[in-house]
Amino acid sequence: MSAIHHMRAALEYLEDFVRQSNEKATGSRGAAKFSEYAKKINWILTDMKTYPHFCDEVREGFRKEMESDVFAYVAIAEKCSLLDPKQREMLDGLLDNILDGETIEIQIERVEVQENDNVCG
Repeated sequence: MSAIHHMRAALEYLEDFVRQSNEKATGSRGAAKFSEYAKKINWILTDMKTYPHFCDEVREGFRKEMESDVFAYVAIAEKCSLLDPKQREMLDGLLDNILDGETIEIQIERVEVQENDNVCG
């Protein structure tokens, strides 16, 4: 599924470049070329979700991935990098539980930081 994420992200970036070029009315050669590349990526993605030799379950999985937010995966990874090791370990366990089909209840406790508190200790 990561291939789908990468292709969809590339498609989004290509289409964004074309949109920006059209807004500036530059009609650049790069925008024309990127538009051609975007069409090719769209063809690949369409072929993947309609390929008759994949079972229905695989094609449905492709469709769901293609309808999801392409940048959510990257945003989650970026946020994970901000966690300390203990928090990442907790999140890893939580994700395992979710993937195992367990119902998860989350309780969030907020800690207020006082103006004089030193973040570094």
